[in-house]
Amino acid sequence: MTNNQNQPREFDAVLGGEAAPPVQGVVLGGIEGVKQRLASFLVKARIDAVNDALQYGDAGLDLVIAALNDESSLVQRSAYLLLRERTETQVNQAVKAYKSWRLPERLEWYYDHHVSKFSNKKVEDFDPAIGIIDPMRIAYAIRCRKWEENV
Repeated sequence: MTNNQNQPREFDAVLGGEAAPPVQGVVLGGIEGVKQRLASFLVKARIDAVNDALQYGDAGLDLVIAALNDESSLVQRSAYLLLRERTETQVNQAVKAYKSWRLPERLEWYYDHHVSKFSNKKVEDFDPAIGIIDPMRIAYAIRCRKWEENV
């Protein structure tokens, strides 16, 4: 057996490459390990990382806030549940901006561009300057682009 100093020994922790960590495995590495798990394609790994992030002070808090914009609504919800009771200004702003009900981007685009009939009526955007002129043949759409909490 050679004695190569650059090779891991039996009990050394080894940072992996492209492969995902085992589902029941442990990822070492502090805040860097949390960041690595947040980049995982596995939703469960990202949720676990969000839950661990607050152990790392402001850097971890920033990661949880960023997770409110994760592509997975489950990761977003996990981050929201951790943040909703906190009192820091940046957390309050992020929680207020978080919309748990928002449609995924692709559905929002679909509804904005492809819903042309409703109840056998043509769909048109409501224009308050014109008003409702033909309710028998036109379904008027009132679209809410921005929602604000009055808190």
